[in-house]
Amino acid sequence: MRLLLVGAGHSHVEILRRQIVEPEPRISLTVVSAGPLHHYSGMVPGFLRGTYTEREIAFHLPSLVSRARGEFVEGNAVGIDPVGRCVLIEDGRELSYDLVSFGVGSLTRGARDDGVRRHAMSVKPIRKAIALRRALQDLASGTRHGVQVVVVGAGAAGVEVSCAAAGVLDLERRSREIVLLDGSERILPGYSERFRSKAEEILRKKRVVLRLAERVREVEESAVLTDRGRIPSHLTVWLTGAEASGIFAGSGLETDAAGFLLVDDSLRSVTDSRVFGAGDCVTLANHPKTPKAGVYAVREGPVLWESLTAAIGGSAPPRYEPQSGFLSILNTGDGRALLSYKGLVSWSRPSWLLKDWIDRRFMRRYQSLQTETGRRR
Repeated sequence: MRLLLVGAGHSHVEILRRQIVEPEPRISLTVVSAGPLHHYSGMVPGFLRGTYTEREIAFHLPSLVSRARGEFVEGNAVGIDPVGRCVLIEDGRELSYDLVSFGVGSLTRGARDDGVRRHAMSVKPIRKAIALRRALQDLASGTRHGVQVVVVGAGAAGVEVSCAAAGVLDLERRSREIVLLDGSERILPGYSERFRSKAEEILRKKRVVLRLAERVREVEESAVLTDRGRIPSHLTVWLTGAEASGIFAGSGLETDAAGFLLVDDSLRSVTDSRVFGAGDCVTLANHPKTPKAGVYAVREGPVLWESLTAAIGGSAPPRYEPQSGFLSILNTGDGRALLSYKGLVSWSRPSWLLKDWIDRRFMRRYQSLQTETGRRR
């Protein structure tokens, strides 16, 4: 059975782990991804701050795929032909499948706008964080006085990147202004009022300027133009909400209104039982308001594996029920983190130590399998 994994999101990394430690002999595996490294998004703010090296936050996909007895294909998937059972690659290649699963994540809303594309940086795909870290370090070590950074998007990523930028520049005692800009009236949509208020307090203490209910009209090389005026910027970081990649457009597979693949409780396409998906690139048909967040993709991994093996063996598939709440920890770039769990809100060093332990444990689970001597778990 030819199983094609498109993208190397959190759920697909778990599929690779399962195929290494409890291989399904009927699977002939191929993995296609835009690059050989998969960077773990949860550790990117720490990477930007300088806490982690790239090696500590990345998996080497060809090694994992090789251990899973599969074939790794480097390429950018741009479409799917469900009738011909193949995935289309940007360079014209076609990869055939019997079963296919998508873990390609999402794009950043508005990132394809010409001004944003040419003049702003991002962390999506996550490999772009490498260039962003370099840009922050250049600003910190340069001779420019009064460094100005504009972060567009006041979700979790925007808050963390603003804090990381403040930490990098403050370490070198650079005069700076960091602006966190968003069209909404409050930061961190979807979080509790208490958590948002604490985050705003932290940003004020870090001298991050909040400009809310202000919409971007254009991004220029040295400024961001909004409906209220012009904000000078030596570095603009674009971190708005999730947008569908367009990979399913015109395929005949049912999507939601935004273009995300619609899947059932077994993570199968509601249109085609040979097509699966997990993480940010899909919308759960029965739970459409589930956030596009990595914590859900991690929980979906084991369900996706069981659903795929059930399809191969002809057995009843499992059902995924999104968790109603989850532990959320934002890295504030100063050796502390802001934690939210079941009504508890804490900004502390222990919160950061917990986040660091969770993230490192997650990485060890997969990095240990990159070589033949890696521990099995």
